Amino acid sequence: MEAAELATYDEMMAVDAWYWATEIGLRLQSGPFTLAGHEYQIEPMQIDGRDRCAMKAAQMGWTEGQVIRNLHGMIYGRYPAGVLYLFPTADDVADFSKARFNPLIRDNPSIAAHVRSTDSAAIKRVGTGFLYLRGARITQTIQGVKKDSSKLRSIPVDCVVCDERDLMDDAAIEMATERMAHSYVQEYTDLSTPTIPDYGIAKRYDDSDQRVWMIRCRHCNHETCLETEFPDCLGIRADGSVFRKCSKCGKEIYPRDGRWVARQPGRDRIGHWISQLNSIYVDPGDILRAYEFPPNGNLQEVYNSKLGMPYIAAEDRLTIRDVLACCGNYPMYTRHTGPCAMGVDVGKVLHAVIGVRVSEDQYSIVRTERLSSFEDLHDLAARFNVTNAVIDALPEIHKVRDFRAAEPYEVFLCQYNEHQATGPKWNLDTGIVQANRTEVCDQTHALITTAGRCEIPRRCDEVDEYATEMCNIAKVLEEDQETGSRLYRYRKLGADHYRHATNYFLMAASRCNIAAGAGGRRFRPRQEYAENDFSL
Repeated sequence: MEAAELATYDEMMAVDAWYWATEIGLRLQSGPFTLAGHEYQIEPMQIDGRDRCAMKAAQMGWTEGQVIRNLHGMIYGRYPAGVLYLFPTADDVADFSKARFNPLIRDNPSIAAHVRSTDSAAIKRVGTGFLYLRGARITQTIQGVKKDSSKLRSIPVDCVVCDERDLMDDAAIEMATERMAHSYVQEYTDLSTPTIPDYGIAKRYDDSDQRVWMIRCRHCNHETCLETEFPDCLGIRADGSVFRKCSKCGKEIYPRDGRWVARQPGRDRIGHWISQLNSIYVDPGDILRAYEFPPNGNLQEVYNSKLGMPYIAAEDRLTIRDVLACCGNYPMYTRHTGPCAMGVDVGKVLHAVIGVRVSEDQYSIVRTERLSSFEDLHDLAARFNVTNAVIDALPEIHKVRDFRAAEPYEVFLCQYNEHQATGPKWNLDTGIVQANRTEVCDQTHALITTAGRCEIPRRCDEVDEYATEMCNIAKVLEEDQETGSRLYRYRKLGADHYRHATNYFLMAASRCNIAAGAGGRRFRPRQEYAENDFSL
């Protein structure tokens, strides 16, 4: 080999993880590391980027590719301080170390030469740095507010990888990324099978340059993305077999003829999306049949694990249209004779929802407002003759208790308790009400979606904000990784303060008298606003 060629070879080995893996004859448990059938993995293993994500279907080989990339970077000095590789739980770490990482080292002397043994299966010395394998489980909560994990402290690294990001606590991810604070590299990558829209990897991918695998047709040269064209990207032959077809000419196309194309070029974050439609190991007919006839009726699993798409059933999340359909023809009220109920979510800003009980099961919300202080909240409650209030107990427990003590009406501090079995538990002595978060969120979902049960002020900027925050949680079935128990929970997708304030309002209203003169859902409580064109 000529000197110039040797320099080029050495440079390629140092900068290209894919090239390096093929040149050293890397072996995986499934056999030799090869290009065939995994053409979509080349670019993610080659390109540089400080912020990367991959929204993927199950069993697409992405974890192996990421681990190889990280090992290559540590061997060649890209990550001198090391890499933190996060899994959802400690059990996942143990399984990965035993079943995948250790065999990778054992079967590849070229890698083993750079790996030194340690006393822990979760720490590997590679080159000059350490590969830390950690579970993303939060181990403690400080004063009921700050989440913490001793396993994620005191680990200086250059790179953080979150594998199955949607199954991790956001607080753990924030702690993990802080481990790169003293690094010049600061490379963050997450990869995951998606769960629900606007959450986790789906949100990350939506905010990226949105790369998709475009397959060139050998007949007309048109490029087709199987993910965005599904199910129309599949054709059925006379014998019933299913094939991937060009979206233009209808001829068969092959995943190996694809390339990555960014749908939002210019964005800083690099994002890849790949589904089992591009896997040569999965019959596209099986995917189509699962889509049309979901196993056990579980369409979400088909979307998530096979199509690599987020999914949520309509009954599990409010839409902005649902909320705005509740709008009446009246503006926000400035005061009210009551009796009014009030719900307040506590944070840096107080979010208040005030309304009246129109009948046994009908309500009119008369004002939603964001306030900067409890003094302002006191004045607001006085103007609306609030007789019953429920306020978020955390994080300002002392201020909330002081507020309760100073108010002349009934105020309860709410603590969510997922083990609360049947309805809220009101403690008149302590002023604490415990409620099942999922149950109350179900109730406010029904409040909005059941015609005639709730009316809100006509549309304005604050009502738009209210509608957005009402929709920023979604109901999902979660499984405890340690016990295997399954439980429905509402997962936060964004700012959801008004949703919780509405939860508290509904609880307070259950203890509030029906407003005098209420005669049904078209009832307009007494108010103070001008009935003229200027109020439009």
